[in-house]
Amino acid sequence: MELKKESLKLSVSVFLALLFTILLILFPRGGYDSQIIDGEFHYLGFQFSLFFEVYMTNISQFFKYIWEHKSLGGTMFSETSVEKELVRYYPKSLLIIVIGFVISIIVGVYKGIFDYRNTYKRKNLLGNGTTWLFQSIPDFFVVIIAFYLAFYYLPMGLIFSNQNWYSFAAPALLVSIYPTMYVARMTCVSLLNQDGQDYIRTAFAKGFKVKQVINRHILRNSALDLIAHLPTIMMVVISNMLMVEYLTGYAGAGNRMFVALGGRQNTIGFGGASIEEGLIFGFALCFIATVLVVHLAKMILLTKLSQKGA
Repeated sequence: MELKKESLKLSVSVFLALLFTILLILFPRGGYDSQIIDGEFHYLGFQFSLFFEVYMTNISQFFKYIWEHKSLGGTMFSETSVEKELVRYYPKSLLIIVIGFVISIIVGVYKGIFDYRNTYKRKNLLGNGTTWLFQSIPDFFVVIIAFYLAFYYLPMGLIFSNQNWYSFAAPALLVSIYPTMYVARMTCVSLLNQDGQDYIRTAFAKGFKVKQVINRHILRNSALDLIAHLPTIMMVVISNMLMVEYLTGYAGAGNRMFVALGGRQNTIGFGGASIEEGLIFGFALCFIATVLVVHLAKMILLTKLSQKGA
């Protein structure tokens, strides 16, 4: 029954995410409340009926094109379709997402254990202190600091260049900083909540060391809390990826999506810049699908663990 409820909630969430994305990218961006008469520009004022008509026209034409051409459309490059751009850019970003996600889980758990073991010691400054610090500092500020250090002390051209095979390494590490601290904080809190319970005292009474108690008892029970937050961690990683790719200039989906949104235009005109609706929708589908896969993995893992009585 719980699995059915979770599946229903997931289906509703995906539907609402797709609906919100469509309504956002097809939102009229200007020009519907103005008109040129005899070569002169005339502002007609806001008209809700005209606005709604343009909105519905955008939506109907968008889906009509998809239905008739079996494609999300073209891009700013005349000979390049949306599907080709997705195949070109998203695998590069997916590499960063997967590496950042794995680093966040592994390093975050170990960091959380370190924070837990040193909560009441002097090393707590290096434990919970650093976790709190990196959670408080905005991600873009961390990226700027990394750029500063790379520019003055490291071969920046080798680290942030798109020409090298390891160009994904620096963005992946930057993407993983905040979610790592998120996992560390969550792990530490979960361990502290179990501290002092009867089975913990019993394990210590039997002569088990702290490391053994953590690995065999406390951490195993904390796995449920970690697995339940896997989709949230993935969403944090993806949101960080969009920002990091733009700031580092990494040629991935995040950077290309910013261009598709009109973020780099050479001319200034009336209304919003022309955007590539099909490409933005395609990237949104990829991001939603990635989170969906993690969510399904979470459901499977929780089901297996609950059946084993974890």
